[in-house]
Amino acid sequence: MPNLTRREFIKLGGAALASMTLPPLPARDLLVRATVRRGRVTTWRIRVHTEPDGRAPTVRFYQYDDVISYFEEVEAPGDNPHNSIWLRVIDGYVYSSFVQPVEVHLNTPLQHLPFLGLWGEISTPYTDARSAPSPEARRVYRLYYSSVYRIVESVWGDDHRIWYRLYDNLIPHSELYVHAEHVRPIYPEDLAPISPHVYDKRIEVSLAEQLLTAYENDEPVFSTHISGGLGGDRATPTGYFHINFKSPSRHMVGEDYNLPGVPFDSYFWGSVAIHGAYWHNDFGRPRSHGCVNVPSEAARWIFRWSRPLFPYDRDHWRVTSGGTPVIVY
Repeated sequence: MPNLTRREFIKLGGAALASMTLPPLPARDLLVRATVRRGRVTTWRIRVHTEPDGRAPTVRFYQYDDVISYFEEVEAPGDNPHNSIWLRVIDGYVYSSFVQPVEVHLNTPLQHLPFLGLWGEISTPYTDARSAPSPEARRVYRLYYSSVYRIVESVWGDDHRIWYRLYDNLIPHSELYVHAEHVRPIYPEDLAPISPHVYDKRIEVSLAEQLLTAYENDEPVFSTHISGGLGGDRATPTGYFHINFKSPSRHMVGEDYNLPGVPFDSYFWGSVAIHGAYWHNDFGRPRSHGCVNVPSEAARWIFRWSRPLFPYDRDHWRVTSGGTPVIVY
């Protein structure tokens, strides 16, 4: 059974492509460079400790949105009982729950798009969406790695580069432009259904274990740690549900959050969904306002695997019956 463990998701972080602009490295240095991965700090400040231990002396701090390089994953107890991974950086160790694994992947801009556009995901640690195709235009949002948007137009900017105009479901007529090379297109084959011939499917979510498991014919085929609701009016509802609404991208807002491009949303009860979370890496303990947060790649798998099947050319898809059962307990 594919088991999407924390280590596997941390390993999704890749070496930055910035090295492409540098002179060729000697073979030995290339080997060292290949082991370097990247992460984005997702909280206001994290400590760099001398050892992989929260009680060890603090060497320095990293700030929100800092992109850090790390060279090794070390297992040691941390704040989250389901996450024992620390990251070795140049001057010490940081706890991985506060670092989103990222890549720097630059894409070939597309001058011509299909009539209905393409889905796309941010493939750099972050990029700024602006009100016009110009680096001098007002910044509307900062868009983060693995968040997803509909690309609806390709235009030349006043910096002589191609920009994409993105669709925002919350503000459909808004003007959001980003540099095209920062967006990786998601083609129809990338969202092709997984095992569509299997009808006996279900998803079980254990809030006690903070674990999601997908079953086919009563056999587990996929699992991942989650971050469920914090409790009270932010509790994840328990019971027997069905997925009834799906979208590759939703702009979610609340009294204390504003999150564009939330990836691969599978709603099963009102505004409660299984979806990717790019704003933390703390899966395995409650953090959400009621939804079921999972790593973005896990959300993509669930989106492709579950019913209803999603028509690629739609912004969203709603059904009244036939969706995959979701059992939360």
